Amino acid sequence: MLKHSLAAVILGLGLASAAAAEPKAADWSARQIAKLPKGEKPVRLFNGKDLTGWEGQTKKYFSVKDGIIVAKNGKDNAPKASTYLVTKKKYRNFRLIFEAKLVTSEMHSGIALWGKTVKKAGDPYSYQGHLVMFPSGYGYYDLYRRNSIYRDTKGIARKAGKQHGWNRMEILAIGNRIQHVINGVNAADWSDPKPEYCQSGPIGLQLHSNKVPQEVQFRGLILTENPEKSLVTVNPATVNGAKVNMLEQIPAAMRAFVDKKKVSGIVTLVANRKGVLHLVAVGYADLEQKFPMKANTLFAIASMTKPITGTAVMILKDQGKLSLDDPVSKYIPEFKSASLKSGLPKRPITIRDVVTHTSGLVGSQQNAGSLKETAIALANRPLGFEPGSKWQYSPGLSVAGRVVEVVSGQPFDVFLRKRIFGPLKMNDTTFHPNAAQQKRLAKIYAPGKDGKSLVATTSWIAKVDPKRSPNPSGGLFSTAADLAKFYRMVLNGGELDGTRILSAAAVNDMTTILTGDLKTGFTEGNGWGVGWCVVRKPQGVTAMLSPGTAGHGGAFGTQGWIDRRKNRIYVLMIQRSGFGNADGSDIRGTFQKLAAP
Repeated sequence: MLKHSLAAVILGLGLASAAAAEPKAADWSARQIAKLPKGEKPVRLFNGKDLTGWEGQTKKYFSVKDGIIVAKNGKDNAPKASTYLVTKKKYRNFRLIFEAKLVTSEMHSGIALWGKTVKKAGDPYSYQGHLVMFPSGYGYYDLYRRNSIYRDTKGIARKAGKQHGWNRMEILAIGNRIQHVINGVNAADWSDPKPEYCQSGPIGLQLHSNKVPQEVQFRGLILTENPEKSLVTVNPATVNGAKVNMLEQIPAAMRAFVDKKKVSGIVTLVANRKGVLHLVAVGYADLEQKFPMKANTLFAIASMTKPITGTAVMILKDQGKLSLDDPVSKYIPEFKSASLKSGLPKRPITIRDVVTHTSGLVGSQQNAGSLKETAIALANRPLGFEPGSKWQYSPGLSVAGRVVEVVSGQPFDVFLRKRIFGPLKMNDTTFHPNAAQQKRLAKIYAPGKDGKSLVATTSWIAKVDPKRSPNPSGGLFSTAADLAKFYRMVLNGGELDGTRILSAAAVNDMTTILTGDLKTGFTEGNGWGVGWCVVRKPQGVTAMLSPGTAGHGGAFGTQGWIDRRKNRIYVLMIQRSGFGNADGSDIRGTFQKLAAP
């Protein structure tokens, strides 16, 4: 709300009240303000009325018409050297959001930066510096040093751009790196190998030297200084009738978070029913040792263990060995005396309660000895509320794991290995990584005191100890590829490559909201199934997901989600602590936005 208010104040858009009409196309740049990272202050380089704050050949080539900057020449007064309308103020690190349209001729135009105005061919408003070119000849051009320094050899920008239509663009220029977004596509990304050539300078709008009539129009021109490194206008889209492969944009977007010291490294995976569509690692698994992050790096997945525990419960339900409405005390007698501080609850705690975090159990999810001893200790811990009356994140799945042991007659880790991990060939998913697997573990990092660095940290959740009992609430280690096998099994209705783990009915039941209208989760608009968080109303970080999408996050930022409507699986593997709400992270939001079809 604050950003929208700020947009109205800064831009003077004259927004009407609740009955405001659909925003005009010319307001596209202003509408992007709501997407800016917190702390970026937008300013309008062009006031929509005149060329205040600019200088150039305003009597000959540049003018304002209908809220648009028009750069135009005729056949008889074509500039002998490219001429520029330039800002009076200089800029170094900035984000520029604008629209541009080539009206006549086929020549490119561009945005000049990191340089200065010079006199050339009698024109005092030529430019020496860098040029971001569009809509033809896409790429970067050094106006007086090295000529073409980046070309759109893959044709990405050419496919995304419109030769004679309005192009919605974003230029992110930080340090010696320039990124250029065209109509939602990250079309170009280049870093100058000579940072000394990247100097503070005015921003220039180019009218190219040409012998034929030409006209280029500019509008919007929203700028922020010292911006975050993330792009804000990139989005999945269909451009010129062709699908843009947004998965190719994920590595650069994730690398930006590594560069900002938000995380040491990231593994991202996208899959569908048929297989893996994308699997990429960026950054480091160990910063001190400079071990690169790899696709097979192991992570402590923490609470992403919970849906796997829920699946174990449903396997036994499929076999008719338990019911979600069974009282937990049927399998763990100590729960007969589970009580509130004021006395016994109004009804017994059920398996449904413990798998949906509505049991009244509260407090630490850390094991206290064996899983049996842990369950007994939880039974003796005072309940925080009446079972079923509210949702509160809890160690309930640990109780469910003990129920699995009692019903199956097997240790919990053995049951998972025999009934889930083995059949699905999840060879890297375990409570106890062996010596070889430990060499592939990613370190956990937290923010440094200066807020600009990362420092290694530890947690009981990620402790590697062969004597530690399996924790159904958060003890597993895994890889992105292993988790994809599990999620694909769920996406395929309980079966993967001819191996059935669950019935289709069980999959539906465990990923259906069982918590009614109770407010649940760490982001808005969710409900809870059998160990699974389920999206009820997509919004915020889940806006790109479909209703019914099921998944879970982990304490260190790992995420795994299954969107059955879109036939899409999203797996995000990171190891960071102390950054706030892991489920609501900007890394998750950026990744899912790019990965969603």
